[in-house]
Amino acid sequence: MTVAQPASPETILLVEDDVSIRMPIAQYLRDCGYKVLEAVNANEAMTVLLDEQTVIDVVFSDIDMTSIMDGFGLSKWVREKRPGLDVVLVRAVPRAVNAAKELCDDGPLPQPHGPEAVHDHIRRLLATRNAKGSD
Repeated sequence: MTVAQPASPETILLVEDDVSIRMPIAQYLRDCGYKVLEAVNANEAMTVLLDEQTVIDVVFSDIDMTSIMDGFGLSKWVREKRPGLDVVLVRAVPRAVNAAKELCDDGPLPQPHGPEAVHDHIRRLLATRNAKGSD
């Protein structure tokens, strides 16, 4: 299968505490041409995001993480500290969908999601943002 490569390697910050989920998604995104940084929890993600030298195009985060902050908290933090940075939340339960819609422009990515669905969602998100930026 041939996957469309991005024109320049955008950087995805993948935040997922389950290594069996994080690793295949990260590898698939790398195979698609993205630069992928991995964080095990919101604390690690915030450390990466606080480094002003690190360019991040999309934060892709699990909602349900075992740290001091879940994906909703991380999304709120990103909105305050890095306005304009796209966030994709995954693993939403039906009652959480409305909250996720407030934190992510497209709402949460539904379960189950494989690496291909993640790639397609990120590609559409970046294309929409790039199209808006050229207007």
